[in-house]
Amino acid sequence: MKLLLKKTYFSLLIISSISLFTACENENNAEPDQSPEITPLVRPKGTSKGTPVAKKIGPEGGQLQSSDGSLTVDIPQGALTAATTVSIEPVSNTNIAGIGKSYRLLPHGQVFAKPVTITSSWAAQADSIGLLQTLGFAYQMDDGVWKFVGAHGLNTAGQTLSFKTTHFSDWSLMNRISLSPYKAEVETGNKLSIRALIFTEADWDNLFVPLVNNPNGPYNEPGYPVGTAAPLPSKFIKSWTLTGQGNLTRSTGQAVEYQAPASVNGTGFATVKLELNAPSASNLHLLSSITIMGDSWVELSINGGSPVKFPVTPVTKMGSRYLMSNPEDEGGGEFLLTWTGGVGSYAFDLSNTGTHFHFMPPGTAYTSMYLPSVDSPLRPSEGSVIITKMENGRVEGTFSLINVGVGAQFRPQASASGKFKARVFIP
Repeated sequence: MKLLLKKTYFSLLIISSISLFTACENENNAEPDQSPEITPLVRPKGTSKGTPVAKKIGPEGGQLQSSDGSLTVDIPQGALTAATTVSIEPVSNTNIAGIGKSYRLLPHGQVFAKPVTITSSWAAQADSIGLLQTLGFAYQMDDGVWKFVGAHGLNTAGQTLSFKTTHFSDWSLMNRISLSPYKAEVETGNKLSIRALIFTEADWDNLFVPLVNNPNGPYNEPGYPVGTAAPLPSKFIKSWTLTGQGNLTRSTGQAVEYQAPASVNGTGFATVKLELNAPSASNLHLLSSITIMGDSWVELSINGGSPVKFPVTPVTKMGSRYLMSNPEDEGGGEFLLTWTGGVGSYAFDLSNTGTHFHFMPPGTAYTSMYLPSVDSPLRPSEGSVIITKMENGRVEGTFSLINVGVGAQFRPQASASGKFKARVFIP
């Protein structure tokens, strides 16, 4: 009898737990009564990032294209009442949800008698756009707040977006919703929080449809101020899934926690997918791409360019020198870094057993020695390897060089810098 009561108790406990879990899931997916409250965010004006392109256009209309070919303005006949010099200038994008470049259309505040068409290419940002259904234009209002106005045309084959407006300002592409981070690097064993965010107010019936002007009525400009991001309402969230290495731990409907695996061979990859609810569409989702950095890695920048991160073999000690290299030319070429001790700073030198840097992508080489002139002796590049931590079989540090010798002539044409974390193998 006691055994039967105990089994009945545990059965009821399990049923209660399942019911509680289901209730939490339903609560997360319940449809809230109101749209998210977004506080409009005042942002600074963008600064110039290139030479303006200008053209005088009159009542007959005309077209103007940015210097990089990414933005086109089509002014129809009758939009201008007099010849006017119009221009496009690339500026820094201060829209917190902005994608790619921002463009300043001048004269600022110019009002047109007929709508002009702004067309922007998103080809260069294709891997940064979470969802085409929520992609659109935004412009910066006089009070510094950006306003999302959507799009009138989407060309998926040509990877362009267009919008019809009656005024000039600073314009950029943006997405109303996104996952944060959209891309990330995580070291083995670490955790990463991934959140679903929205940057404008949105109702159930207008988040996934264009905010367009009524073609049968007078011009109007629907839109929403862009503000500090808020959690995406749970009514839009269907499910979270993971593809690749690691695990997901659900924390709330609007966020999940990603747990990287304890170890990977070289570099690992994972993708977190958020499938969205929509009133009339299906198969809408946002992705967060995760790179899992293994036990040993280097981040390298040449000439101040964007850093490239790649795996390396464990550091090996040979005599008094430590050596680090990449196993299969990851990062774009053969890499080698050596230094001669533990925590401290080590200047580059010319000795066979000293502190050296080599990076050899196809067709050239960067080396920590250079020739100041044709008839001068070789000199070591200025700079050093700095070991900041070496304990428990791990090493961390940075390196920087100027006057890096390039190619077979060792002429000082480059600089290099980076950081690293790696295991240490001492035979």
